[in-house]
Amino acid sequence: MKSYFAVAVIIAMTSFGSASAQTSEPAPAGTKVDQQDPTTVQPTKQKIEVTPSVIREAQQKLDDAGYRAGNADGKIGPKTRSAIRKYQRDQSLSVNGKLDESTLSHLNVGGNETMSAAPGDLKNGARAAGHDIKKGHPVAAAKAMGKGIGRAGKEVGEGTKSDVVKGANKVKDKTSGDDPATPPKQ
Repeated sequence: MKSYFAVAVIIAMTSFGSASAQTSEPAPAGTKVDQQDPTTVQPTKQKIEVTPSVIREAQQKLDDAGYRAGNADGKIGPKTRSAIRKYQRDQSLSVNGKLDESTLSHLNVGGNETMSAAPGDLKNGARAAGHDIKKGHPVAAAKAMGKGIGRAGKEVGEGTKSDVVKGANKVKDKTSGDDPATPPKQ
């Protein structure tokens, strides 16, 4: 008899918990309501801040690769956007005409900017996880935290790759004598 009562209490608590989770409480900042389960939230992706110097560097890289991005002025105009789209298509990237994480990584520019988005993704994952745990969704919380950690890890990896390749290219240019400020090796 006691076990039936305990089961009934658990079912009642679960039903009440689900009903309270379905109230229209707003999602925490940095999160969005999950489409498959509207009682849970998932982290949003932290936007990478693309500075004019990164845009200039990307324009130069696109021009050097023959994509005709226009003047390297640090502004994304129609020529630059068109060059980005062509580059993304040729590299089998998501074609959106934006200097996103993948495009910056393939161009080997903006490594620091890419890495700087990682803490925000961790924060958004933690916020979503905390909200989901509070609402009684531990599996959704683990999924949210995993997304935040995964995105942050990818950004650090992509940013590090960009910076390392960029640094290696600078060293290569200096040792090959292409840099007029550096005398050729003897």
